[in-house]
Amino acid sequence: GTPIEAIRHDGPMVQIPQDMIGHGDYYALTIDGDSMINAGIHDGDTVIIKRCENAENGTIIVALVDDENVTLKRLRRAGNKIVLEPENEKYEPQILDPVRVQIQGRLAGLIRTYH
Repeated sequence: GTPIEAIRHDGPMVQIPQDMIGHGDYYALTIDGDSMINAGIHDGDTVIIKRCENAENGTIIVALVDDENVTLKRLRRAGNKIVLEPENEKYEPQILDPVRVQIQGRLAGLIRTYH
């Protein structure tokens, strides 16, 4: 739901079917929260992210905010602001100056494990 501290660790590797991704650099994130539930992304899911620094409006992205918090949200541009929109009506969009937001990738796939 809310941004979390960006912590990178080299944990277990995730095997991804080649037809799920294209060329480029990819990484996996485990979702913590329900802010993207209406986009079908649930707490505990693993999302596959294609590294990139730019994305079109409407794209689900990984954003680094203020060089310390990372969040998965839908990208919107509104005038000279960046809007990070959740896909859950319980949460408010974050309206930020572009200098505070660094796009780190866009959603490329999702892996869900049922327990």
